[in-house]
Order: sequence, then C-alpha cells, then structure tokens
Amino acid sequence: MASARIVRMLRASWIAVFSVAFLATAGICQMDDRLVSAKVKEELLIQSAAKGDTHAQSEILIRAEQGDPQAETALGNNYEYGQWVAKDHAEALRWYRKAAEQGDLGARAILGEMYFDGNGVKRDFVEAAKWYRCPKPAEPVLASCKEVHFKDLPLGARNLLIGMNCKVRTGSNYDYGSAVDLSGKGLPAYQFCCSEAPHGPCGAVVIGKIGGEWKNLTANPGSPGFDTACGGLFVLESQHNGFHDVCLPNLCSTLAPANGEMCLPTIWQFSKGRYGPVARDLANSTQ
Repeated sequence: MASARIVRMLRASWIAVFSVAFLATAGICQMDDRLVSAKVKEELLIQSAAKGDTHAQSEILIRAEQGDPQAETALGNNYEYGQWVAKDHAEALRWYRKAAEQGDLGARAILGEMYFDGNGVKRDFVEAAKWYRCPKPAEPVLASCKEVHFKDLPLGARNLLIGMNCKVRTGSNYDYGSAVDLSGKGLPAYQFCCSEAPHGPCGAVVIGKIGGEWKNLTANPGSPGFDTACGGLFVLESQHNGFHDVCLPNLCSTLAPANGEMCLPTIWQFSKGRYGPVARDLANSTQ
C-alpha cells in the first residue's frame, strides 16, 4: 500500500515538527523561549544532516552520545531507514529507547508504533500501550482488526461516508481503513479517511451500525490519520455503554491533568450514541 509506506517514511519527521510546534505553545508546556529556540535549531540541524551535511551528521552523533533525546530520536530514525548510517533495527530500537526513557514524545510514539505493528520487534500490544501512554489494551480486538477498502464496505456504510462528504473513494490515495468490532457483538465498525491531505495522515471518522442504521460515531475532534489497521485507534479493554473505550495515541488530550506531561493521548468513551473525549487520571489509567 503505497500511501501507507509514504506516511510511515514521513512519520518521524512529522512527529519532530509536531513536538517543536507543541513546545512553542506557551502556557501548555510552560517552557521559556530559549528552550523552544534550542529545539527549533536542533530540528534544523537534523534536517541538514538528512540532506547530507557531514558536519551536521557528526554533530547529531555527538549530541546523541551525550544523551540529547532529540538527537537520539533522530539517530534512531536514521538507523531504522538506513539514512547516512547502515540500516540496523537493533540500533534504531536502542536509540529510540534511550530517548523515550527521557520522555521524548517522538521516540515514545515511534516505539509504540513499532510494537503495535511488530516492526523490527515482536508484536506486543501491552508494550505498545506503555509507550503510547494508553490504558490496558483489548488485545483480541486489536489482533483481529483488519484493513478494509471502500469497495468492500456494506452499501449503507458507503452511503453514509458519501453523505458525510468524505473524500475517500475507490482508487483514491486514502482508499483504506480499519474494520474492528468495538461492541463485541460481531458487528464491525469502520475507521475510514474522510478528509484527505496532500501529504501525511488524513482526518478519519468512525462509523458503526446502531439500531439497524449506520451512524457517525466519531467524537469531536475526530480521529487522526493512520497507516495500518487500527494504527490510530487503539482499542482498550474497558467498556462504556456497550462499546470499548478507545485511546488515540496521535491526538493530545485537552482534558489531561496538568502534571508536567506535555502530551497525553485522548481517551474516547461511548455515550448517548457517540464517542466523546473524557478526562483521565494518568496514575490510574496508564502503565
């Protein structure tokens, strides 16, 4: 699936840019302008290294060896894809872990994805939840989640997506989604791209059949894009009102406690016919 591979290759740089933009939001991260400026300068250094600047590459290596988490994440990405260093999954994992253990958001997200997909490591949803900062996963549900295409959807599901003005269609760049049993009743719900983007992830919606009718179950704000089945829709063991709770590892919660964490994933719970974001207690809901 070409579009998924493109998203995956852009993943680490997208996370790095997102982290810098998030750092720049004063009042949320409570960091002064000097630190934000340093992060931006380091991102520019990483970009120069990727373009073949040998001085920048040496500087990244030095900073990583000195324990700089942003440089460690960048080096992990280079080892994962073989960019100006030899491709080496073990080295990629080592550098990602070093950065993640220092709280680097990009490294945490990448490790979560690696364990979710089984990319270079044994697939492990519990380990993925740890790095994603998500509560206990519904392992059987996640294991059964599968990729689906627009033409394979039931007619009612296709009509609902068309009625919602979703741009997805057979043959489009984002003609893939997820089929997952969120209710535990053997009835699949679908996570599908709705608004396409020229580069990177799409905006997705979740639709399901309730009372014999296909309905939009998506919370507001919606679901970020994804590149594997359920990759952006981490289904949890806990349930409310007949549907599994969902953790969105790529969407920062606006309801998280102010405990020093810059970004905790959004948690959705089902209520009154639709998902909605809920507040969460980090100490009680994550591992």
